[in-house]
Amino acid sequence: MHINYTKFSNEELDDIKIEFDAFGYPVNDADDFCTYKGWLERGRKVKRGEKGLKMESSHIYSKPLFNYGQPMVDVKTGKQKFYKGTQRFVLFAIQQTEELSRV
Repeated sequence: MHINYTKFSNEELDDIKIEFDAFGYPVNDADDFCTYKGWLERGRKVKRGEKGLKMESSHIYSKPLFNYGQPMVDVKTGKQKFYKGTQRFVLFAIQQTEELSRV
């Protein structure tokens, strides 16, 4: 899992719980929700028609910048460029998912 997502899910847990509870999906900890891609990595898929909860962080995160798959480098310093700012995640509660079928 991405390091910024892990930090986000721990730092914003109280707000995430409140938002999911308002939609009828009680969550107790960070294992009860994830992103679409995160659920796939965990062997689950989001059910058809489910809508994700859009959350923006209240903290600043750093993220490397890329251009066509290559790291962007500052011409003057030769160091990789980073974006610093809030991040948005679309989250789904475990109740909105189902196990991936194994064929």
